[in-house]
Amino acid sequence: MLREKLLRLEKQRAHSEPLPSGPSPYTSSSFFKTPTATPKPKAKSWNHLFSNAALNQGTSVLKAFARSKSLSPDTISLGTGRPSAEFYPWTSLSMHTAATTSSNSNPTTSPPPQTTMTTTCSITDTSPSAYNLAAALNYGYAAGSPQLVRFVTEHVELVHDPPYADWETCLTAGTTAALDTVLELFCDRGEDTLLVEAHTYAGALDAARARGLDVLGVGMDEEGLVPEELDRRLREWDGARGGGGGKGERKKKKKKPSVLYTIPSGQNPTGATQSAARRRAIYEVAERHDLYIIEDDPYYFLQLGAAPALHQTTPPPTTNDANDTYLTSLPPSYLSLDTSGRVLRLDSASKILAPGLRAGWLTASAPVVAKFLARTELGAGAPSGPSQVLLYKLLDEAWGGHAGLIGWLRSLSVRYRRRRDVLVEACERYLPSVCEWTVPAEGMFLWVRVGGAKWPGAGRPGGCGGEEGGGGGESLSLAIEDRIFTQAQEEGVLVSKGSWFAADDEAKKAGGVNFRLTFAAAPLDALDRAVSRFGAAVRAVYQLD
Repeated sequence: MLREKLLRLEKQRAHSEPLPSGPSPYTSSSFFKTPTATPKPKAKSWNHLFSNAALNQGTSVLKAFARSKSLSPDTISLGTGRPSAEFYPWTSLSMHTAATTSSNSNPTTSPPPQTTMTTTCSITDTSPSAYNLAAALNYGYAAGSPQLVRFVTEHVELVHDPPYADWETCLTAGTTAALDTVLELFCDRGEDTLLVEAHTYAGALDAARARGLDVLGVGMDEEGLVPEELDRRLREWDGARGGGGGKGERKKKKKKPSVLYTIPSGQNPTGATQSAARRRAIYEVAERHDLYIIEDDPYYFLQLGAAPALHQTTPPPTTNDANDTYLTSLPPSYLSLDTSGRVLRLDSASKILAPGLRAGWLTASAPVVAKFLARTELGAGAPSGPSQVLLYKLLDEAWGGHAGLIGWLRSLSVRYRRRRDVLVEACERYLPSVCEWTVPAEGMFLWVRVGGAKWPGAGRPGGCGGEEGGGGGESLSLAIEDRIFTQAQEEGVLVSKGSWFAADDEAKKAGGVNFRLTFAAAPLDALDRAVSRFGAAVRAVYQLD
């Protein structure tokens, strides 16, 4: 099946117009999408959900002029403030990249062998298919270079195949910057409430609050966001929630939330992954309440599989088409379920390639992407040109296209699975019975829950912030959390406090004592030792030794 899709993409490339060239060439996903046998419906309009800023957002006059197509090739430009390439101190780039895994090979749990491939990019290379370095070092179009936009468009079609016609994808300068812009497009300061999981990415919470938004956490279970809780929140919405500012200030009514931010796969911080049925149920709630979904999915491709049996270290068996098997294992994204264009999907290179690239891609309906690009032109401007060169040369040339990328993602998943298994085995070995966790099937996080009620000081007058009879639950949980956090540092291990990710006060009160453990950063041979130290910290605070 994958082979057929790749052949279709190759055929589409062969019959496409030449890639746009020159400085800051205009490009669009519509140039590169394959025609479908059955016409798809168009997305709904989301103008009624746009913020005042988005409704007033126009296109940059200078940027529109700079990419004008009405000029003849022999026109001499005295109108744009772009330095000539002769003033750049770089003339070429040479990149040595790691090899990827072939389609049918069985990746190992160890890093790939130090086989490298070399690609180059030069200012003097002006062939039609080349990614010219002069263009990469100049100001770029906000959507990205034609070469990379073509690749991510094909990737989105290959993996998600959105079920409506007028979807677009564009590059971003990383998910954090993109999310901040998206919140500006859909939310008005002091008027809007952002719906999120009860515990979620702290950067998203910070971005929302910095924009003057109220944040409302929605209940979770082991599969992440609970659709019944989301529906209840929206049905029973109290327009006065959130209120105004200081004392004596009249409360301003808040309108019903219209935007949901969710991390559906390997959720940060809990590691939860929404099942296919769960995603469909949440999408149905969104349809019922006209809710727009921001799907932030950086861990989507880190497939870890089921919980391991103790001491199981062998990778999953290979198949005749391992890449097909890997793609089949991916859960349906919200984008792949989106029949009305109400999903904006954020993908990132940070967790699957390198965070320093500050690059990702965004997919949504064409009018939403147009608003995003118009705002980006007045902010970040465009993703880094050198980062785009690195990505294109790696993905389309060194790795030979989409099959190479999928092979890399498959190999990466096996290596992360090994790390997860080592961490989980260490938890079984070293953490006391007051600790509980659910083994993540995707991502890079393990969420450890510590029983606050089992702490020896719980229920004693003045005990660690608690009150007589176990009252003061929030202050008790925060105090225990802080003691364990501090003790863990003294033991020589750093973990993340669960309270850092709490969406609101209600989540802090109900959340208990939690810690996020990451198995992506530390050396593999240090994970066992790190968990041992964390276990020692919990035992010391709970007086279990």
